[in-house]
Amino acid sequence: MRRKPPGRIGATTSAAIAVWLTLSAAVPVLLDAAEPRPLPHAKRAYLEELEGAFNSAYRQVSPAVVLVTKTPQLPFGHPRIREDELEGGHPFQREFRHIGSGIIISEDGYILSNYHVVEDADSIRVTLSDRREFMAQVVGYDPLIDIALLKVPARDLPTVSMGDSDQLQIGDLVLAIGHPLGLGTTLTDGIISALGRQASVIHGDYSIESFIQTNAVINPGNSGGPLLDIDANVVGINTAISTRTGFYIGYGLAVPINLARAAIDDILAHGRVIRSYLGVQMQAVGPDHVRTLDLPQELPRGVYLDQVFPASPAEEAGLKRSDVIIAVDGAAVDRPNQIQMLIYDRDPGSRLHLEVLRGREQIGVVVTLREREEDRLLAHGKRRISRLGMTVTAVGRESAAAMGISESVAAQLGFADAEQIVVVTAVQAEGPAATKGIRINDVITEVDQERITSLQQFTRFVSGLEAGKAALFWFWRQDEGIDVRALRIDD
Repeated sequence: MRRKPPGRIGATTSAAIAVWLTLSAAVPVLLDAAEPRPLPHAKRAYLEELEGAFNSAYRQVSPAVVLVTKTPQLPFGHPRIREDELEGGHPFQREFRHIGSGIIISEDGYILSNYHVVEDADSIRVTLSDRREFMAQVVGYDPLIDIALLKVPARDLPTVSMGDSDQLQIGDLVLAIGHPLGLGTTLTDGIISALGRQASVIHGDYSIESFIQTNAVINPGNSGGPLLDIDANVVGINTAISTRTGFYIGYGLAVPINLARAAIDDILAHGRVIRSYLGVQMQAVGPDHVRTLDLPQELPRGVYLDQVFPASPAEEAGLKRSDVIIAVDGAAVDRPNQIQMLIYDRDPGSRLHLEVLRGREQIGVVVTLREREEDRLLAHGKRRISRLGMTVTAVGRESAAAMGISESVAAQLGFADAEQIVVVTAVQAEGPAATKGIRINDVITEVDQERITSLQQFTRFVSGLEAGKAALFWFWRQDEGIDVRALRIDD
């Protein structure tokens, strides 16, 4: 390899050194010029006030934000799988599918979170801000708006202050607190980007989506945590991020706190959410509807009825397919979720006054709301089980194994893959079940020759048993096998 003669520098190198020397000489001048100038007093005062609001909100609310960790329920017949083998989502994001957040809403341990955070949980552990841990019970939930109410056995807990989500406006400053990615309590800020947003993230035929959209950073683990206004009041429950990667890309979604509070009030008063329903399938009116239905060209808004279900409140009131609802109780509507929100907080028996466009004729329709039949049957079954003096739940394979129900025992009892095992978890002293010798951890395998394969199926079946007569309940008990007890069904 030939070396350049000493003392000789190439033209390019020489030019580069000359530029460097010139810049070096200018650096002190540039640094002097770049020295920050103090902010004007008014601007500094504003920023310090904003910082103070953020600091204060975090100090007030973070002690009442908890980490929620669930052990998922695995039915029998499902092999153990590693998280990296699960389908869907980024591998890093899947690591956090079993954690979420929650907010303490009462000093005696009631916690509000998302339904999807605790759905299909075999057990739920709540970690407080002071690092104490408690096993939590699900008091109630509503999957249609994705909220759940939990309870932990603790007293004198810090709580949050509730705001009014109906007063929110686009552009309002908001803060999000939660446990994203398992990192610990985290505060982010943003604004209200939209209201009444639908995003198809809550699954189910009757789901209700009217989200608060925000650009405050929300990631896996934030679900169930609070969205706050600038005064540290909870205005929403962070629920989802709209993303294809599983991580934050610009905006998140929160359930309005007023909607969540309506569900909580029902759960605390009745043990469940009592929902009215209309009985229609809807979509927003678009240009195609105006053209094909010969609707008035000036029609500014409305909700088109794709379908009116048989024997529903809507059909009984005379609503028909292709009707366009333009107002509910005098309030103009142009999105299906507006109607759903107006119905959600109404008790069965309430009356709705609808303004309907049928072709070019505008008519008034009065609908008397009622509870959906399936909901009524399940509620009836739960009341009957309670009056038998016992509490039941469905357990996954880990809890069942601890009770002595191995895979082979489950097969002998006739449980097929993915079927649930319904277990007695509490027995009321001197109640009908206790009198008949039923104990905690008894497995219900059959009722009146009906195999029990899930909690919902068991509850629905009990609701249909004849009142005043005894039904035969078949139980399995560890070390004792199968036994039969006759229990009288009362309403």
